[in-house]
Amino acid sequence: MDIKTKKLRPDARLPHRTHPADSGADLFSVADADLPPFVPVRLATGIAVELPENTSGLVWGKSSVESQGIKVLAGLIDSTYRGEIIVCLINLTKEPKSIAKGRKIAQLVVVPTFYPGFVEASDLGETPRGDGGFGSTGHG
Repeated sequence: MDIKTKKLRPDARLPHRTHPADSGADLFSVADADLPPFVPVRLATGIAVELPENTSGLVWGKSSVESQGIKVLAGLIDSTYRGEIIVCLINLTKEPKSIAKGRKIAQLVVVPTFYPGFVEASDLGETPRGDGGFGSTGHG
């Protein structure tokens, strides 16, 4: 499957997989950016995509970025969205960080999407887990 990708700036880079079987395609910053501690910062990629019907794009973290204490705040791209892909990063360290123009900042993962309806129900089916939430499967 090929995804139409529009450069919104001449210096933008198309999403790129380093290896053909990589799940995510790298997204690149089109500008230098400073990341003060604990402040979300939006970084432009300079690209827009035309995702196929029945798919969505997940903006996901890269280990090379997140291992430095910079968290990618995951995003969801609907197949009908045609605007610029913006990546939101937050520096979780106590020291200022910076991102250089052209650096890989996140990855785009394209996934199948279902569009279910939601109906109110008085009961839900039983499962072994039931309504067990956070920590219900133990720690270890």
